[in-house]
Amino acid sequence: MELVKALPYMVGILTAIIADRHWLYSELKADKKEYEEKYQKKEAEVEELKDQINQLKIKIIKLENKK
Repeated sequence: MELVKALPYMVGILTAIIADRHWLYSELKADKKEYEEKYQKKEAEVEELKDQINQLKIKIIKLENKK
């Protein structure tokens, strides 16, 4: 009989736990997406800087060959 009285409380606790897990998962998913976007932007910047470095190296080599 005590189990029957406690059943609504157990269901409430279980529902709260499920809702919290769902909220936490959605927050983590949103954070993951945000950081992936930031990573992709930084990766593009790195590639651009590498290209600039290579262009400068080519200019240096050309200048050295002129001397």
